[in-house]
Amino acid sequence: MQNDRVLFIQPPTSFNQTSPCLDDKQFGLGLLANAAWLEAHGFEVHGLHVPLALHYGFEEEDVKAFILKEDPIVIAIGLNWVHFSSGALEVARLVKAALPRVPVYIGGQHATMFAEEIASANAPYVDGVIKGEAEHALLSICQQVALSGKVTEDVPGLVTNRGESVAPHVLEEMDDLPVYRYSVLKPRSLRPDAGAISTTRGACPFKCAWCVEPVIGRLQGRRKLMFHSARRIADQVAALMSEGITRFTIQDNFFVGGNVKLIELSEELVRRDIRPAHLNIFAHPESYGYEGYAALAACCELASVDFGVETGSYDVARINNRHLDREEVVLSISEAVQAKVEPFTWWMVGLPGESEAALRDTEQLILETMKVGGIPRWVSPMILFPHTPIHEDPTRFGVEPRFKDFEDYSKFSRATLAEAVLFSDTITHRSTGSSYEDICNASQRLRKFIAQNLQFVEEFYETCGMQPDLKSVKGRILQSFF
Repeated sequence: MQNDRVLFIQPPTSFNQTSPCLDDKQFGLGLLANAAWLEAHGFEVHGLHVPLALHYGFEEEDVKAFILKEDPIVIAIGLNWVHFSSGALEVARLVKAALPRVPVYIGGQHATMFAEEIASANAPYVDGVIKGEAEHALLSICQQVALSGKVTEDVPGLVTNRGESVAPHVLEEMDDLPVYRYSVLKPRSLRPDAGAISTTRGACPFKCAWCVEPVIGRLQGRRKLMFHSARRIADQVAALMSEGITRFTIQDNFFVGGNVKLIELSEELVRRDIRPAHLNIFAHPESYGYEGYAALAACCELASVDFGVETGSYDVARINNRHLDREEVVLSISEAVQAKVEPFTWWMVGLPGESEAALRDTEQLILETMKVGGIPRWVSPMILFPHTPIHEDPTRFGVEPRFKDFEDYSKFSRATLAEAVLFSDTITHRSTGSSYEDICNASQRLRKFIAQNLQFVEEFYETCGMQPDLKSVKGRILQSFF
């Protein structure tokens, strides 16, 4: 199969979008993982990161020329998040116009949520949408095309304009997945020393009403949340460090494993003398204790945690099935600082049950966390996605969805960063007592509150011996007002 080439494409938000509302420069881990899987099965794999190509001055015609030069047997386009909706289809059209006989497939988290709609509405240039984890499906497609020039048998998880074949298949033994490499996608990242690590697959066991993670885990076909072993995660870190990547982030459900999984990983990295320059982990505030933070700090030069606190209101947390203990949040941040781990916090507005009192409660918790070193990185309006409990039963939560189908969510592809921050075009819903504008204004309100109280964080870090990058956090918050 040495001459059977597969082309992976990370699409832009849109070829005409120069200021996307969400970051478009990240590397989709699904693309990288599937590229590694096909390489392990004998296929030659190349990849194109279109947003980076456009950033470096290339144009749509250059993208087309690259695709023609590659002469692939199959093209796989990643649609991993909402703002790539339009761009993924634009790339599919471009590909079909240039190579009409080459089958084109779209996959990824966002594609999975709208697989049937995308497949049925875009059949002329999308041969199918791969629903869920794509390794088995994409390998089957590529093997069939390599053998006979077309797909002749059912493919697990493949949705076409004729419907879905059979349910997605997953690789039950997670550690059998080969490590991926960033160098498969060209051009290289704007931050070539930074990369993300995949540590889990499957549904998060927490049931936060707004969260898409449990939804995606179920749609992907995996029965429960599963973890890579500490050895396999360390293998991945080592592989990427060989490419010059030294700063890593873990943004999946690794935090569910608590101190136990984090300590295991730390000990494995230390044992093998693998020492990242920076290791960042996303977590719920109650995920770790001091022992976990100390282990994190021990295995890298700089350690940080992004805490998804979201709200300071007990009423909002209760309505949305989210655990909240304000004292626990403050304690967890304090313990992170004590262990020399930089603690960042993230907040959310537009949640069901949000009121003036709830916003005041959130402001108060923001202030309490800032006084113990919590660095508020951003405030986001909730994005209401299909299949979540709120979207499935909006009346129960006092919510009226504004976005319902794939085309609605494609507005994220067309909205600029300024429009998303300052206006309500990308607000997905309204709730009892809160209009679209109210939700947007609440986001602005909390960011202004943060800006007015940043001196508490600055004063804290003047004396604690740590030097987090407060300047960039402050700059982003302040720029959002203009």
